[in-house]
Formats: sequence, C-alpha cells, structure tokens
Amino acid sequence: MKDVNAQVLLAQIMRWSDPEEVGRNVPVLQLLADHKYNQYQQFGPGKQFIESLALWLQQFDHEDRAEALSFVRDRLVFISEQEIAHLVQLAYPDVIVQERLKLIAEESGIPPYRVGQLMSLPRFEQLRIQSLYLGLSDGAHTNDLRRASNGAISNEQIWQAYELGEAKAEDMLEELKASLKSSSVFHPGAHIPPRFSLIWLVDDFSGSGNTYIRFDTKDRRFKGKIKKIYERIYSGDLIDPDYYEVYLLLYVATRQAIDHIEYWSERFTSEQGFKPLKLHVLCPIEKSIALSQSTDPALMSMLSKSKYYDDRASDRHISVGGTESARLGFANCSLPLVLSHNTPNNSVYALWGPEDYQFFGLFPRVSRHRQT
Repeated sequence: MKDVNAQVLLAQIMRWSDPEEVGRNVPVLQLLADHKYNQYQQFGPGKQFIESLALWLQQFDHEDRAEALSFVRDRLVFISEQEIAHLVQLAYPDVIVQERLKLIAEESGIPPYRVGQLMSLPRFEQLRIQSLYLGLSDGAHTNDLRRASNGAISNEQIWQAYELGEAKAEDMLEELKASLKSSSVFHPGAHIPPRFSLIWLVDDFSGSGNTYIRFDTKDRRFKGKIKKIYERIYSGDLIDPDYYEVYLLLYVATRQAIDHIEYWSERFTSEQGFKPLKLHVLCPIEKSIALSQSTDPALMSMLSKSKYYDDRASDRHISVGGTESARLGFANCSLPLVLSHNTPNNSVYALWGPEDYQFFGLFPRVSRHRQT
C-alpha cells in the first residue's frame, strides 16, 4: 500500500477531521517509519509500518485508539539491525580482547594497564587460538562477529549452535592443533594442550534469562543452554576441563534477565563445582523501560481487556516462564520492545500477536516453536 493511502486510512480510523491534527501526527509517524519501523523483517510482502499501524489500531475500540497510538509514539523501543550491527562491532575489541588481557594480567602479575606488554606475550596469542565461539540462536550474528574481529577469529573457532556433533568437534580440534603448531609465537617443541579454553556463548537478546538457565521445580533439576554447555565441557575432549572460562555475551538484555542469569548460574555452578559463568551485556535495558501499573495505568488497563488478546498465545512454551498468560509477555516481562528481525515474546502481546490470530500484533512475531 502506498504511504499516502495508508495515511488516509490511518486518519479515517483515528477520525482525524482537523487538518492540524493530521499534521501533528502523520509526519512524526512517517519519520519513525522511514527511520526505523519499515525495517521490521516480519511484515508481510508489500506491507510497511503505517499500513500495519492503521490495521492494528482498527482492532481497538475507538475510545482506546488514542491510548494505543500514544503507546506506539511514546513508549515503543525499536532496536534496528544497524544498532545490533554496531554492538557486534564493539564486542570483540571492547569485551573479548579485554577479558583475555585481564586473564593474562592475573596469571603473569603484569599490571593490566600495560596492554602492549601483555599483548606481546605468547600466552595472549595462545588464548586467542584456544577461544571457541558458539551461537545460541540465529540472532547471534556469529559471522558478523568473526568479520568484526579483523581475522582474529577464524572459521574453525566459531559455530552457529551451542550443541556440537562429534564429527564437527573432531574437525575443530584438528584445526586447533594445526593453528597452535603453525603459530610463530611458540618455541619449537612447546607443549600446549590442543583443547579450547575460553568458551564464548553469543546471543542477541534475552528478556527473562529462562532459556539460558532455570530450575525446574517439578523435576527438581536445572535446565537450559548454560547447563548443557557445562556438561559438554566434561563429557568430551573438545574443552580443557583443567583450564577453562565460560562467558555469556549478549548484545541486548533486560535487567530482569541479567539478574536471573547471574543468580541461577551462580547457584548451578557452585552446586556442581564448576567455574562461574561470566556475563557481559553490551546494551542493558533497565527496569524503567518495562510497562507497569504505576507508570502506565491507563495503558495497562487497556491491554488487560480480553478482546485485545488471543488465548492461543497461552501455550506450553509461555508456561515455562511461570505464567499462564502471554498478555504481558513471557515471564510477565511487560516490555514495549521490538527487534528488527522479530518481536520477542517478552514484549506485551499487543505488539507481537501472530497475523492469523484473532487480535494480531503491530509487529507480528514468527515463533521458533511449532504450535501444538
């Protein structure tokens, strides 16, 4: 739909008869669309933001449409692909290299501010080669991270999955042995264990942290990706169990997720006798961003109406977060957040409801799970 037609439809739905009212609203919305919102990758073919907004607002009763539009204008947080790309560019020099320098400074007793001296040590090169990078989802941007490292991360050190088959693990070990053998910084005959030591788990976003680590009260055991990674350390010969560090690198995460991961990963690793997880978040989203009854009473009241929700969203995957309803998002995160490639289900349902549901979202989400 052409922008001008979508704007006319929007004005009709909002009943803007005064040209000044149209002038106050449409240019701002069009600017937001052009700058960010048209980049949403899950819009249907030919659809852009203004059209999606008009059709979304049409679902609300007329008395609620102004509140819904205010939500979009004043509270929505949209993280674009360019912004994620910028965080990926920062990850290697600002986090990964700094962690390696910190480890070597502790081992050698050299002050951490003597960066040149630390980087000249063979150990700096050794740990670069013995670093393993695992993507935790399709949003991990592992290829972009490799390119941003300017050759410091090779194809043989990176894998777009946190579970490695035996054949792939053997290939990575063979390449690791070759890289250690061919490096010019080691003296001939130096014995260096051909195992990975620094494990970097990489993902783009966490809203609750449950996917990474949680304690299942029904089964009385820990679950999640972090648990599986630690078990992998001791179940094969890919990682050196005598010297390892595990890092979780998230480009974006909420404070709720950060607190959850730190609390439960500490309990898990201490209980199992593992080395603690080290968490790094490049862009934290503080609790003040989330919607709440105290800061957004009218909006929260509107979103609580049953007509603005589809019960099909309350599936078994949502229940993992400890709630039966997805109205306020997974684990009641209540986020007004959209990522350019997909809206997280930690956001309020009104943003991400699938297009074929009775009430669909402004930025419809494509789920990772089959609906059963």
